Amino acid sequence: MKDILQTINRYSVIYPNKIAIRYNDHSLTYKQLDTYANALACYIMSSRTPLILYGHMSPYMIVGMLASLKAGCGYIPLDISMPTARLQHIINKVEPNFVLNTTSDEIELTNGEIITIDDLQQMSVTTREFNNIQEVDIAYTIFTSGTTGEPKGVQISYGSLNEFVKWISDINQLGLYQHWLNQAPFSFDLSVMAIYPCLTTAGTLHLVDKHMVAKPQLLDDLLRSNNINIWVSTPSFMELALLLPVFTQEKYESLGQFIFCGEVLSHKLAEKLLHHFNKAVVYNTYGPTEATVAVTGIQITQSIIQHYNPLPVGKPRAGVTLAVNDHAELIIMGRCLSQGYLNDAIKTAQVFKEYQGKQAYYTGDSAYYLDDMWFIKGRMDNQIKYNGYRIELEDIEFRLRQIHFIQEAIVVPKVKQGKVVQLIAAITLTKAVSPEEVKVLKSEITPLLAENLPTYMLPTKYEILEKLPINGNGKVDRKAINEVILR
Repeated sequence: MKDILQTINRYSVIYPNKIAIRYNDHSLTYKQLDTYANALACYIMSSRTPLILYGHMSPYMIVGMLASLKAGCGYIPLDISMPTARLQHIINKVEPNFVLNTTSDEIELTNGEIITIDDLQQMSVTTREFNNIQEVDIAYTIFTSGTTGEPKGVQISYGSLNEFVKWISDINQLGLYQHWLNQAPFSFDLSVMAIYPCLTTAGTLHLVDKHMVAKPQLLDDLLRSNNINIWVSTPSFMELALLLPVFTQEKYESLGQFIFCGEVLSHKLAEKLLHHFNKAVVYNTYGPTEATVAVTGIQITQSIIQHYNPLPVGKPRAGVTLAVNDHAELIIMGRCLSQGYLNDAIKTAQVFKEYQGKQAYYTGDSAYYLDDMWFIKGRMDNQIKYNGYRIELEDIEFRLRQIHFIQEAIVVPKVKQGKVVQLIAAITLTKAVSPEEVKVLKSEITPLLAENLPTYMLPTKYEILEKLPINGNGKVDRKAINEVILR
């Protein structure tokens, strides 16, 4: 198995001037990346707590990642989009010795010595190569949203990270020296799917600015000027890319592989993508943050599209075992599992527990096994009670997506005094239509849905949006949709 640090260090010697990371007009070569990481590792060597990385898509955040691994303390990435109160809450929980601020803004924190990019660039260069992290040590901690509103710090070991990176490298059908696109902010573990597989295959990592989420034309400029080969994103970000006037293989000849995670890859989106890029490899993966980014994968081909709707998430990667309990909840076992939530034994014990004598993670996702493949039905916590019936919102959303003129759909329950009183569907259409046509299409939705759903599951209102809002991680923002259609 490739070791991340050893591999990147070797590339810094073999390919010292090759660009490792590019973000807008900023870039770092493999030599610069390793040199800065060694200098920072030497500086933070005394740390007994994770290094906090603060910023947005700065190449120096990746310097901090490698430095923290070399120093053996691990890291916690925090994006600038994070509210100050939430940021301070995490800082208080971690009590870091060091914080790497990669922005030009000053930050006031009650814990930790703040290191700036200027500080980093002025640190003494060392010829010493650091590799103090062991496989059982925590490589990174990603804070995810908790049901109580309090973020949970998911801890992933270096051994688990190395195993995951090897798996993605095996999925990569284009080989070494590729140009990778990373859409996810570093505080979202989907970014791990691009960062390390790219750098351990001597590739160049291109970071998508948050402004590109709102302006697809900026994405077009990036794709055309950098000949991107491998695309890593959420399906929702791909929906935005498909808004480009001509998003096809002919225009972007270099794009040869797409890897998706973080959300459901809809049948309609996969079909459209394969139509536009008929020579490209499309991979659908699935996994929670607590199991090191992703644990299953499958190449989506025309045959898969013809035979399955919804699409499968495939087979588990080596070393991972999956099962479902009596409630159809997916359970994950293997070395991929997190070592629990940082400083939170109670929440850890709630979802990390034994299953048939093995340590396991209870995902909260409903799943089933068919034709030697796994399928995800949706979140069990997206189940509601409406007029006495238990309803899974994803079930309605799936049926909406099957209607030929609907591209994407999210169902929102309207709640009054703690009770669901109405189901409202926010939808986007496959093409632009006139206001008169909108009225006609709305009238057709309920009869079409009624062919597959009982009356009590039918939404009573449909809101047609130009596009569904997505959050900073590139996922559909259900909260924003709630605010738009329930206001």
